[in-house]
Amino acid sequence: NNPTRRPISADSAIMNPKSKVIALKAGRTLQIFNIEMKSKMKAHTMVEDVTFWKWINVNTLALVTETTVYHWSMEGDSQPFKMFDRHSSLAGCQIINYRTNKDATWLLLIGISAQQNRVVGAMQLYSTERKVSQPIE
Repeated sequence: NNPTRRPISADSAIMNPKSKVIALKAGRTLQIFNIEMKSKMKAHTMVEDVTFWKWINVNTLALVTETTVYHWSMEGDSQPFKMFDRHSSLAGCQIINYRTNKDATWLLLIGISAQQNRVVGAMQLYSTERKVSQPIE
């Protein structure tokens, strides 16, 4: 089974965990392609740089900027949807992970930063039902 080679220019690319779909990021431009159909499914240009991104389920990309966390569904023609603002305790942190529970009612942003010659972790837990954040150190 030979890999299919395609010329692309992107800063990063992430494969969908279940389907033959790839998300590409070039600067602030995001695109989602269906590899089997050889077609672009959707595209969006962000107003801020995306500093971290990952597939959180088979249909949704999480996009993290310096100030905000978005979810972008690959279904329909929806734009990225703002989930919550990043807490000030994560300002300047390098985001290393983002998780949700199964029904995405709890969202967790995880970052690290250097303070006094050591690595310090910071997390932000967000409830979509109560629309409230809790920073965790």
